[in-house]
Amino acid sequence: MGEERVCDIALIIGKQDKDLLSLDVYTHHYLLPFTPRVRTIDFVVSSLVNTKVNPLLVLTPEDADLLHDYLVKGWPENEIYVFDKHKTEMEFLPFLETLQSDHRGKTIGIFYGHFPNWFFPPAKRPLPTYAVLCCETPQAQVPVGVVLPFRAFQEGIRATSQTNLYDFLEGLIDTLAQEKRMQRVRLLGYFRPHYTIEEYYQIHMDMLEDYYFLDHLNSLVPVRPFTLPNIVSRTYRSSHVINSLVGENVHIYGRVENSIIFSNVIVDKKAVIKNSVILPGNHIGSEAHIEHTLIDEFSLENTVPNIGAKSRIGSLSAIRPNEKFPQLSSGLTVIGKDVVLPEKSVIGGNCYVESFLPPSVLKRHHVLRDGESLVHEG
Repeated sequence: MGEERVCDIALIIGKQDKDLLSLDVYTHHYLLPFTPRVRTIDFVVSSLVNTKVNPLLVLTPEDADLLHDYLVKGWPENEIYVFDKHKTEMEFLPFLETLQSDHRGKTIGIFYGHFPNWFFPPAKRPLPTYAVLCCETPQAQVPVGVVLPFRAFQEGIRATSQTNLYDFLEGLIDTLAQEKRMQRVRLLGYFRPHYTIEEYYQIHMDMLEDYYFLDHLNSLVPVRPFTLPNIVSRTYRSSHVINSLVGENVHIYGRVENSIIFSNVIVDKKAVIKNSVILPGNHIGSEAHIEHTLIDEFSLENTVPNIGAKSRIGSLSAIRPNEKFPQLSSGLTVIGKDVVLPEKSVIGGNCYVESFLPPSVLKRHHVLRDGESLVHEG
């Protein structure tokens, strides 16, 4: 059941300040797959919709149409508007003023959407006139949103050059969090504000232990992404699934242990997946063995395996860190987006295969030793 709204109009912003290798291809990380069946922006939108905030505006550097289509399919009953960088500097301010007039909005909230920002409504009501909404992490208290009077927000952006408006808005939460007039309000929920590629992997591994808490939170603040209606996942007589989370429309004929399997994945007979994160759309061939590996999304036709049969990927005992990408040093291997590995490929630990490599390149270089990478030439 929805709660009293935290603001009248919400603005969602993001930052492309991470280094997630192949995962950086997702616009501002808004559409980065997270948990077996949702994407990053679903968390903050669900949190705001739960408190009846409407309308919602989203700023993105590019691909506004792609992001808008995704959001309106998930929340067709809500007003959602997406502005890319060009339109932000040309059209955002007059549009926002018209929107505020139509809805008679008195307050505006600005929230991060580039990481999981999933929260209960603040316990402190009413909110202070100028509020910084914060989450607790083991390292510090991190601002994840701000709420302030609409008039004060207008005055701030009018004092900013229109050619710098997008950059100003992108940094607004951090800027306001430093002002003395802003009062801090603690939020409860699920937040993962900062992560490297290895932290992204570890966050998903931690979900195997956090499952009951996340399931409880979802019962109170449901995450409602657009998905195909009730397409169940199936395991078969030859399958064996242990301590793993599985998305929708997954078909498992092989063995999966301590892993996160996203939606629309196929695992063929005698394939083994251990301690790994398999993003949507991948098809793992028969007798393939995958361990301590993250395989990015596969968006092409997957009736035929894109991870070839009898391939060996990953290692728990890598002897060398990655030569080109030092962030791969703990043994994790990353296979990029839309990669098609031939049969009997052998890829060690701390390896990186870049996204969108032509199959001809992968056929010529289907063996990588620990710490080696395969990337586009030039």
